[in-house]
Amino acid sequence: MEEKNEIIRIIEKKKQYCNSTGGVDINRILQIETLLKVTIPESYKWFLQNYGHILIMGIEIYGVSKGEIPSCVKATERYRKIGLPSQFVVIESSDEWVYCLDTSDIKTGECTIVDWDRRDGVGSQEYENFYEFFYERLKDACENWD
Repeated sequence: MEEKNEIIRIIEKKKQYCNSTGGVDINRILQIETLLKVTIPESYKWFLQNYGHILIMGIEIYGVSKGEIPSCVKATERYRKIGLPSQFVVIESSDEWVYCLDTSDIKTGECTIVDWDRRDGVGSQEYENFYEFFYERLKDACENWD
């Protein structure tokens, strides 16, 4: 939970550089699970319930934006058309590659974060869970931003 607390601290400290759509209720999370036919890990549910979709210091984490279809669903469906495995949920994109929740192996409510690109397919397991992923992305953004 240390990473979760650090995420909250960084977002509060850098709030002038943060744009979030705001948290959503469980019904929107269930919509994502239904549309993508996956189970969302607890740490990503926490993100959705607290931030929805966020752009902070140049990083954009997909979730639920103001549109009818959640941004993570739109991105995932777009990449599935070009070969993204069905168990992956896109949470960040650089256009060349994407970071994804690998929902195929949820253990104790969590799943790993992997990278994927169209040419090489699945890269390596990058992070143990969404908290670790988001914290590391924020930490890197802070170093590059300051």
